[in-house]
Amino acid sequence: MTGKNSRARLGRGSIAVTLAVVVPAAGVHLWLNTNLFGREDVCGGLVSTDSAQAVFAESGRLSDRDGLNDSPSDQLDFTCTVESSSFLLGSETDYMRISGGRERGDFPFSEYGRWPSPATVSFFSGGATGAVGSDHGWVLLPGACTTQDGPAVIEGYAPEGSDPVELARLLTEVANNTAERGGCAAETPLTAPDTLDSSPEPHQVQEGTVCGLAGLEFPGPKAQGRANATETVQDSTGPTWSCEVADYATYAVTQEPRIVAGIRSSPRFTEQPRVAGLQVSGFDPRHVVADCAGTPTYFSMEVHQGYTSALEKPGTPNSRDLYDNFVDVVGKRFGCSTATS
Repeated sequence: MTGKNSRARLGRGSIAVTLAVVVPAAGVHLWLNTNLFGREDVCGGLVSTDSAQAVFAESGRLSDRDGLNDSPSDQLDFTCTVESSSFLLGSETDYMRISGGRERGDFPFSEYGRWPSPATVSFFSGGATGAVGSDHGWVLLPGACTTQDGPAVIEGYAPEGSDPVELARLLTEVANNTAERGGCAAETPLTAPDTLDSSPEPHQVQEGTVCGLAGLEFPGPKAQGRANATETVQDSTGPTWSCEVADYATYAVTQEPRIVAGIRSSPRFTEQPRVAGLQVSGFDPRHVVADCAGTPTYFSMEVHQGYTSALEKPGTPNSRDLYDNFVDVVGKRFGCSTATS
């Protein structure tokens, strides 16, 4: 009997010792490799750690490194880096950069290389207005946050392969928090999309069309350039259309109300020479807004190295003719007509 009691006591002691080792070890693991016992928000309260964690592909300990770097003159102007770290073998530290600031209203279409190509991102509008690509996205703040310096926008760089829906959700949340901070929040908070259209894939330019449209001029030497050219067409059911002919040109058209409002309220938005017979205003002859059947419609054309290097080759249209042709052909899809201009 004594032996049985001794064995029972020994068993209970072994369990107690095991728990004494395992429980603290589990706690250390959760502390070092997850955010379970971590902060609820970072970046001065603008970024929820739960929402940020959902963007990262793997769990980790979240921090904001040096904290929020903001401007004393504009509460909507800031940068912050969110870091996800883990001590698990083989894991790497991931980073996400989030910033707020003011941009010229047509920023998604006019700064090639600075922002993701409009032909390769998923646009969304309605509850919130923005776009997300493979590792880069943006969301507009409410219209009340727009000033004479232009609209305010939240921008985010995430690790390659991050969930685009979660990135859109995070940026929308940060946009709401930033608007609250700046005293320009809308009565109804911005809402993120539940789903996004998949990003289009590039394909060969087809004979007789450019960007899937008959009548649109090829932005380069007609025979030599078209033979090996690829195009990516963003042609969803939404208010924004875009096409990138690789190395030659990127076209974009939008009737998205928030984007167009930001464009028209930006500095240096003035009357421009007529394009394809339409009366227009804009920033320069290739970034303009026209009235299309009562709807303000923005047109943008950015030319690239392949086009500029081919200007002396036979069959390459000059930029003015190329832009007029683009506005004429694509504008018809958006109700544009010289009879209503």
